[in-house]
Amino acid sequence: MEFRFTPFNLVTLFVMALTAWMVFARFRFRLASRWFLLYYVVVLAYSRAFPHSLNTYWLGVGVASALLLRFASGGSRWWCAVRAAELAFLGYVLWRGLGLLLGW
Repeated sequence: MEFRFTPFNLVTLFVMALTAWMVFARFRFRLASRWFLLYYVVVLAYSRAFPHSLNTYWLGVGVASALLLRFASGGSRWWCAVRAAELAFLGYVLWRGLGLLLGW
């Protein structure tokens, strides 16, 4: 099996690298950082540029959880659930990107 350097594969690798950075950054930086929303703009542009690459419902969960973490404050168990929902979305992006690259 060989890796073909097509624009789709390179952009998918870029989105996967950003997603891996997001998983690290969510535990390292403040929840209210603007960089996380910029990531979602990139993911939405990727989904728009390559239709059927990411599921729309998963995108909705990811964007909603990011907005909740950015603009609302709290420290209860609900915020742990919102963070878990966002981490599930990030895991989905990594898994789907790997599937797209390997042809699953």
